[in-house]
Amino acid sequence: MDNVLFHTDQIYNAIVREINRLIDEQVILTNEQGVIVASTNSDRIGSFHEGSYLAMKNKEKMIMTDDDVKRLRGVRPSVVLPIIIEDKPMGVLGITGEPSVVEPYAMLVQKVTELFIHDSVARINQESKTRDLEFFIFDWLNHTGDFSQLLERSDFLHIDMFSYDQVVVFKCDYLKINLTYNQLEMVKKLWSSTINALFIRWGQEKIVMLLEAVEKDRLTEKLLSFITHIKKEMDIQLYAGVGNKNDSKRLSYSFQQANKSSEYANSKHPVVFEADLRFEMLTHELSAETKDQFVLRSIGALIQEEELMQTLSSWFENNMAVQLTADKLHIHKNTLHYRLNRIADVTKLNVRNVDDLMLLYISHRFYNEKRKT
Repeated sequence: MDNVLFHTDQIYNAIVREINRLIDEQVILTNEQGVIVASTNSDRIGSFHEGSYLAMKNKEKMIMTDDDVKRLRGVRPSVVLPIIIEDKPMGVLGITGEPSVVEPYAMLVQKVTELFIHDSVARINQESKTRDLEFFIFDWLNHTGDFSQLLERSDFLHIDMFSYDQVVVFKCDYLKINLTYNQLEMVKKLWSSTINALFIRWGQEKIVMLLEAVEKDRLTEKLLSFITHIKKEMDIQLYAGVGNKNDSKRLSYSFQQANKSSEYANSKHPVVFEADLRFEMLTHELSAETKDQFVLRSIGALIQEEELMQTLSSWFENNMAVQLTADKLHIHKNTLHYRLNRIADVTKLNVRNVDDLMLLYISHRFYNEKRKT
């Protein structure tokens, strides 16, 4: 066990808090040099405790008597116990108080501390492995480095790169996911074990999944079920973008497609396949500045006309059906015709001309797209 992993303030303080829940006594924790690094009495942190230093050196429990208090630096009546993991002293735990009172707690406290450290170090090691996996997949999906080098790294991580043919990107559109390691493990457990997959965190907003080739209908069903389980068990609403199947050397293309399609996934369409994108294929390649300029040149003069913009939206939403649109707007169809003519006057685009109608529709979609962001 790596001794360095033990040396963090987080673990030091967590151990003291854990022990303080078990016994109503003052507790200190020192490092190998006998310096107090955590304590229920914050005033003692940073001071030298000679008794702990000797207990560390001798690898044995020591009782600090009144005589010890007089001759040793920083010592109070107490019991000090070296924390030994795999025959290596990691630090010393001290229980301050009358030795005859606190000594009965010693074995319990020592065992709980060692178990706590084992668990903490195991978790830290697992999180380190998770980060190594995340760095590897990041390089893989961004085509960073030579493929032969990626294969060498995959052997070290025990990953068969040729088992994965497709990428899914999950997003959460109302908060940052920022999953902990334990939450990521929960995500993995909720996924169907019948489909081989790798999960990693991708920043604070997305989860990336690499998976084996799966027939589209079956994958859709599994993704919808998975999203439902995540919402129920973790109260996180995910939406999925799915890239096309590709070989392991070109999996970065599947990732790019999945990332793009995830932008169009929403509550109405929680799973979006890149292969199903049509209009979105065009708009994705355009910059926000280009879209803004297009809107201004097409319907810029109409934006301030709230009633006409509402009319245009309803008309498109109802597939340009005059009577249905008029009913939705609670107006006579003659009034609708009047407004459509006004739209043509303001924009200089004739709604009965196919080219002009196309410009109106596209600019209207771009305008609404920006309003939703």
